[in-house]
Parts: sequence; C-alpha cells; structure tokens
Amino acid sequence: MYKKKNYLDFGILKMDRSSRMLFISNKKVFLRNKEFNLMEYFMENVDIVLSRTRILEDVWDRNICCPTNTVDVHVSKLRQKLSTHNCNLSIETVHCIGYKFSP
Repeated sequence: MYKKKNYLDFGILKMDRSSRMLFISNKKVFLRNKEFNLMEYFMENVDIVLSRTRILEDVWDRNICCPTNTVDVHVSKLRQKLSTHNCNLSIETVHCIGYKFSP
C-alpha cells in the first residue's frame, strides 16, 4: 500500500498534510477545503500539464457534473493567495488545456 508523505516541501512553500496547513515563508496561509486539495494535487504533479477535466475528476469527484470554470475560479483564488505572500511559485495556464504548477 502506498503511503503519502506528511509534508510537501518546495523551498518557501511547505504543506503539512496531517494538519492540512500551507505555509509560505513560515507564514500560515488559510485555504478552504477544495483549495487545499487542489494545491496538494498541483504539488504532487509538478511540471505536468493537467486538464481541467482531469483536475475535476481527481480533486472533486469522478461523478461530478459542474462546469470546468469551477477549476478556473479555484486556481484564481490560489494564485491570489500565493501572490499575497510574495511566493514566486506559479500555477501556469496552458492555453486551451488546463494548468501546470512550476516551482
């Protein structure tokens, strides 16, 4: 059985899965439940282009029937939170496909 690490670390960006906390430069960043799950998904899939559909299926629910702009809204909120803390890590838009997280 595969066991996930409790911590994901990208320099100034750190995620503690056990407490469901995200830290940027050791400052706690408040994330809502889906924002946390989405950020965790990006951190697990570094430099991989992820389609909106794949994100919806993996982060939300395989049987979800909501518009793909749901992903866009959550990505926008994550970007705002990263930029508020002067985080130089980015969630890039891949035109007509989806997103890629590049630390």
